[in-house]
Amino acid sequence: MVLSACPGPDDDKPGNPDPTNPTPTNPTTLTVTGKVIDGANQAATKASVLIPGNGRQPVAVDASGAFSISGVTPPYDVIVADKERRIATVFKGLTLKTLTVPLDLDSDAVQPDPEHQATVEGTVTGEQPSSASASTDLLFASADANMSGTVDPMGGTYSLNVDWSGTTSVTGTLYALQLERSDLFSPPTRYLAFGQRDNVTVAKDATLSAQDIAMSPVTSSRLAGNYVVPEGYAVSLSTLSLAFKPASEFGLGFAFPSASGAFDYAVPQIPQATFSILTVASPRDAQGGDDSAQTMLFKRGLTAGTTNVSLELQAPARPAQPADAAKDVTRTTGFSWSPFANGVHMLMLQEDKSENQTPYTVAIYTREPQTSLPDLSAFGMDLPASTEFTWQIQGVGPMASMDAMIGLVEQGNPFEQGTGDMAVSTSETRTFTTAAAP
Repeated sequence: MVLSACPGPDDDKPGNPDPTNPTPTNPTTLTVTGKVIDGANQAATKASVLIPGNGRQPVAVDASGAFSISGVTPPYDVIVADKERRIATVFKGLTLKTLTVPLDLDSDAVQPDPEHQATVEGTVTGEQPSSASASTDLLFASADANMSGTVDPMGGTYSLNVDWSGTTSVTGTLYALQLERSDLFSPPTRYLAFGQRDNVTVAKDATLSAQDIAMSPVTSSRLAGNYVVPEGYAVSLSTLSLAFKPASEFGLGFAFPSASGAFDYAVPQIPQATFSILTVASPRDAQGGDDSAQTMLFKRGLTAGTTNVSLELQAPARPAQPADAAKDVTRTTGFSWSPFANGVHMLMLQEDKSENQTPYTVAIYTREPQTSLPDLSAFGMDLPASTEFTWQIQGVGPMASMDAMIGLVEQGNPFEQGTGDMAVSTSETRTFTTAAAP
């Protein structure tokens, strides 16, 4: 609790006549406006929104997914639900006046096709002689589109398709990087040449020709350090990316690290370029598959020549209560887990089997390491009785507040559009069965 000094009453105004019974003040209320999106980042037009309190009922969104709810006292919770799909998402402890909330954050959702397409063609010169298998990779990077390709090794020409949505034209930068690697997917072992062409504007359905790129020799450097993982965990995968500028990640390859916990990548020395490493760790005794806990760190802003990088992965949030295979669970049953440091938690529960309908699914986002199940009766979505569910915990950070979580959602995929470090964890799954009268 934070206490602050307050001024006394003005000399020309009467003070509170009874200091033992302070004059009540009305809490500040908000009109909360926003939009609901689905897993494909499109308007969720069949959703309804409820901010519990004051006898409020769910409000249906309009054709654009928008809603407005007045008389809200912060902090508040938001429940977004789609009765037809039997899915609901809860965000706890918000204070924002305007927000975009997802009905579901399904990374496997079918993404909409890009609205526009264009082709960029040209020739790349300046490739350096190589005694090993070398290739020249291309990247078109802009605020709206990141597309990669390769140069024809026989003639030095390229033809790159660019897809995007929004405005009918887009301006970006073309990058060309000549490199050597031992196999197709491993990180490069050496870099030979680099070039770029700025202010390349493409228009929908058009072919932009003569976009030639002249490369110059580039020097290879090192990016090295150590993985630091929680007790009992081991690194299972590491990927290396190059960012010519912020939010323009260009994948260079992936590796399966050795048990030593050290890494040493070859990287090019390119002005203003930085590097990112995504590291995944799992319990050493994990049997594999999708039911193992994982913790991940996406570290950005690394520079060539740095040899003391420490990639510290934090312990994942893990289920505590109820115990696995718990029976007679109701809405008042407490769910708890180990906290994900400096992050937000998501409790995900899903009906194990459902006949002739989509499974009943609820996601709850909260800063706290415990919660109970939401009352969805106002949506016509009572918790199914005598039904088996699976549940697990995810953590994401660093995240100072639930408001910051909403801001992250509004920016898009943080692994593609963000510029800061990201830590994510996923727990193993547990099951429970609801009571006959949950």
